[in-house]
Amino acid sequence: MQNSDLMNDAGLELALQELETLEAPGFWSGVVAGFEATAAVVAVAVSSAAVYTAVASAIVAT
Repeated sequence: MQNSDLMNDAGLELALQELETLEAPGFWSGVVAGFEATAAVVAVAVSSAAVYTAVASAIVAT
């Protein structure tokens, strides 16, 4: 085996080790929980903006 082959194999091994993190138990459940929390915050922000807009429109109309 040549030296360049060893370097290529080392790079491949490092890349595969990075992917192993994605297989860890709980990794994706943490991602899903974070997504759900973000979606909830966005939903609250959108609804509060809608209420503010409705109230502001009602005040301007009077």
